[in-house]
Amino acid sequence: MKKYILTLVIVALALPLTAQIISSSPIDPKVDGVFGSQEYSNTQELQGMKLGYTLSNDGNTLYFALRAPAKGWVSVGLGTKRMHLSHMVMGFDALTSQTISEETGRGHSHSPSKDKIVKLSIVKESGNETTLEFSIPSALYANGSELPLILAYGTKDDLRSKHSKYASYTITYTK
Repeated sequence: MKKYILTLVIVALALPLTAQIISSSPIDPKVDGVFGSQEYSNTQELQGMKLGYTLSNDGNTLYFALRAPAKGWVSVGLGTKRMHLSHMVMGFDALTSQTISEETGRGHSHSPSKDKIVKLSIVKESGNETTLEFSIPSALYANGSELPLILAYGTKDDLRSKHSKYASYTITYTK
């Protein structure tokens, strides 16, 4: 019985450590389509795009933002550095309506994903930029030591036109 209780205590104490996969922001980001200067604890410039990501204070949610220099669609693909098998969150703001879709990469194409993992999302066009923000459960990607991403944007308000620019990036988890 003592071993059982000790095991439960150790597991309970270790859970927060496994959830701390990346650094968190002092305040959870507001998913509002505005990439605030202090909103994301981790930022990276890639091919003219600005990527932001952070872990929620409770360790249960990963937040992402991607701002691209285009009036068109933007996308963050999770799990691979290529389109194939990536779980992509894509969106565009057509001013009168916004579209966000979860897609699965299939070769050099994609189609709607049967797996819906996004908790909150918004896409917003402002000036000559489009920003996509979304959140997902952190447990989905907490098992490895890194999370590969593919980022892209296009100049049209649709989900099928070819990207203008793309980049890959890997988030390396902290322990």
